[in-house]
Amino acid sequence: MPTAKIKIGDRETVLDDGTTTIGRTSDNSISFPGDSNVSRYHAEIESGDGEFWLTDLGSSNGTRLNGTPVSGRVRLNDGDDVVLGGTSRFTIGIEEDKADEPEPTFEAFDSPVDLGAADVMPESVSNAHSTLLLAGAAGGLVIVVIIAAGAFYLLSGSNCDAKAVVTKPESGDTIAVPTDIEVDVENGACVSRTVFTIDGVEFASATDAPYSATIDPKEFPELADGFDHALTVKLEDENGAVIGSPSTVVLAFESREVTKPVASTQVTQAGTQPTSAAAGTKQVSLIDVQEMSKRLLKMFPSASQYSVSNKQFLQEIQKRTAEYAQDGFSDRAAKYRDTINVAYVREQNLDAPLGFLLAMSRSRFVADKQGGDEGLWRMSNTFAAANGYPGLCGTETLSDPSQNCAAKASALYMKAMILGVFQGDVIYSVAAFGKSTQDAGVWKSSLAANRADLWNTIKTPAEREQLVRFFAAGIVAENPQKFGLKKDRPLSELYRLAM
Repeated sequence: MPTAKIKIGDRETVLDDGTTTIGRTSDNSISFPGDSNVSRYHAEIESGDGEFWLTDLGSSNGTRLNGTPVSGRVRLNDGDDVVLGGTSRFTIGIEEDKADEPEPTFEAFDSPVDLGAADVMPESVSNAHSTLLLAGAAGGLVIVVIIAAGAFYLLSGSNCDAKAVVTKPESGDTIAVPTDIEVDVENGACVSRTVFTIDGVEFASATDAPYSATIDPKEFPELADGFDHALTVKLEDENGAVIGSPSTVVLAFESREVTKPVASTQVTQAGTQPTSAAAGTKQVSLIDVQEMSKRLLKMFPSASQYSVSNKQFLQEIQKRTAEYAQDGFSDRAAKYRDTINVAYVREQNLDAPLGFLLAMSRSRFVADKQGGDEGLWRMSNTFAAANGYPGLCGTETLSDPSQNCAAKASALYMKAMILGVFQGDVIYSVAAFGKSTQDAGVWKSSLAANRADLWNTIKTPAEREQLVRFFAAGIVAENPQKFGLKKDRPLSELYRLAM
């Protein structure tokens, strides 16, 4: 069985069977604590059956394999070069177990061969052999140079030569009051946007010089933990590509967490209901929200490249989680387990989590009619019939208690959106839910070509609202214990058991 090693400089680490996690924090199998460009939980390598697979975990600054951005799950080979966040590098070494190597075979000769002096090589053969070795080495060197040059070009991300340096605050400062961040930018003519992050979470941006922002410790109460936190500034060109290496300073925070009051009731897609979390719900920090949102993206292979680091986006998700952190959602969902799995996965071959998380976000698995919308996915009969989505329903309707028709119609609609409009993209299809495919196509054409930054790409209120609800519902549904829901189970157990 092959053995794989991660090589970092002169240090080698053997990969065990199972999952090897890689990131900035020390609880990873392999950590890069001094590199703020590496996310807390950046990537992982799965080992098994002699194969090794690399997955980027939705990191802020991405992962590159041999100079190519990693999207989804990619297989590793001997000699592969991996770069995390554009700054931390390691190589993969894969060796075959000698016990698995085939027995050597010998070519038959027409006449007997004297092997008595087999260890003596004639001078002419030796010289020829040396010449071949030198030629091979020279050729190999050329190939290495070409590959290195190509990798450098790909890793550079942008041909802009701008450079940012944080001049205020300085590393080691303690932030106790609102503090202006000052940035010295050289050759900034090609800079389109400056992004400010704390521990990888975007909290501000600037598009014009002087590129500055303000950081208020009251907005980061969870960071008053006695540990250092990385304030990072990175530059982007007009295509959204990161320019050069981000500038980072390490700060401490002096603040205290304040529990914010939550309104008692609110009218939502699921009807009028309490918006405060269930009794015992824990306060979940923005960092937690970001990590859970990254894991949610990982559930959809087409979405692994998206960024969920924008502070405003995370705050909106954080606020909406209270609406979904209500006891009993998993029991309600369990009644429709087979219905959803058949319609979404078996019939339409969509990602297994989609039907469940979409229903959670739109109705919390309460199928009661709301206005003109019906069923778990809140579709109107008029819209569904006009587009032919109930074609597989027979005599059933969207409001039937079995929800069989609602599942079939919504799955057919989502397939038309995902494959017909958004070329396999689940997340933007979710944001556009409720539009006809024609209207969705028009909306899509209004978006920027680079759509990796979800929050800054989607600016229309209705689509932002649906996106926020999907993430809020999704992270509660997959992490109920984190939100104090002791009796509920992750929704993923329903489709994993069924598939």
